[in-house]
Amino acid sequence: MTDNRTYPYDILIVEDSKMTIELLKEIFELKGFTYKAVSSTSQAIKELETNTPKVILLDVMLSESSGYSFCIGLKENDKFRNIPVYYLTGRPMNEVLVKMAETKADGYIKKPFLISDFDVLTKVIKA
Repeated sequence: MTDNRTYPYDILIVEDSKMTIELLKEIFELKGFTYKAVSSTSQAIKELETNTPKVILLDVMLSESSGYSFCIGLKENDKFRNIPVYYLTGRPMNEVLVKMAETKADGYIKKPFLISDFDVLTKVIKA
């Protein structure tokens, strides 16, 4: 499976760390998920104009912008608000839980992560 998909796929990964993207690709290939990886919110917006993933995996700390701010924009947009957004973060959990409520994110996966941490996405993708 590749991250150069131009047709529907399961997961849009928004992550600016190449190392993290490579780890995620390996995990998602093992789990049989299709995906597309982008490194910025501007690329994510461009991608969302032509494709609707089943879930967005969003890094909170992006070099270009805040994942929290991007999530707010998604959830305020009629076209994107129903796409589940899961944060990928190393931030303290008390912060993430408050921000999830504020931004209407659907969940989070804590860095460093285990393969089993992504089992929650299986339920979302197969729903």
